[in-house]
Amino acid sequence: MKSNRILIADDHSIVRSGLKLVVREILPWTDIDEAPNGNEVISLLKKNRYSLIILDINMPDTDSVSLVCNLLAYQEDIRILIFSVNPEPLFANRYLKMGVKGYLTKDCDAAEISRAIQAILEGKTWLSRTAKEYLRDETASGKKENPFEKLSDREMQIAKYMLLGYSYAEIQKILNIHSSTIGTLKTRLFGKLNVKSMFDLGALARLYNMDPSTF
Repeated sequence: MKSNRILIADDHSIVRSGLKLVVREILPWTDIDEAPNGNEVISLLKKNRYSLIILDINMPDTDSVSLVCNLLAYQEDIRILIFSVNPEPLFANRYLKMGVKGYLTKDCDAAEISRAIQAILEGKTWLSRTAKEYLRDETASGKKENPFEKLSDREMQIAKYMLLGYSYAEIQKILNIHSSTIGTLKTRLFGKLNVKSMFDLGALARLYNMDPSTF
C-alpha cells in the first residue's frame, strides 16, 4: 500500500496513542499527526494534505457537524473515518450522507479498526454489519430519516425538557405527571432513538438540527 499521511483527532491522548499503534501495524511508514480539538484539525489541514482523518466527533469546544463540513469543503477528496462513542446506526447514517467514508464506535477491536482504515484508503466505505443491517431495514421499510419523528407527542415533550436541562421535579410540575411516568417515557424514547445517555441524546439532537426550544 502506498505511503499515506494520516491525522488522528481525539481529545484523549491515550486514544490517539492506541490508534497510532494500530496504524503503525498496518502502515509502518505512514506519517501520523495528532490533534486534540477542532481548531488544531483545521490548522493542520491547512499545512498538510491527508489521505485519511480519524475523527472523534465529541471533542470539547468543537461543533463536529460544522467541522466535517469545513474539512470536506477545504479538501473535497479527504477521507474521514469517524471514531466515536455515539451509537453507530443513527449517527453513521447522518455522517455518511454528509460525506464521511466510515464510522466506528470505540468499543470495536483493533482488527476492525485496521480493516476500516485499509478499506477507506482503498476508496471504499466502512460500516459494521449491525449498521449495514439497520440501514438496509430502514430503507426497505421506508422509514423517515429523522429518528425524532418516531417519538410520540408526550415523549417529545419529555425529550424537550430533558435537553433543556429540567429536573424530574420541574418536568413533573410543568406537565402534571408522576415522576414514574417521566421515567417510563424516558426509557421509551431512549429505546426508540437507540441512545443510552443524555450525552447521546444531546449529540443526536444536534446532529439532526433539533432545537429543543421549538419542540
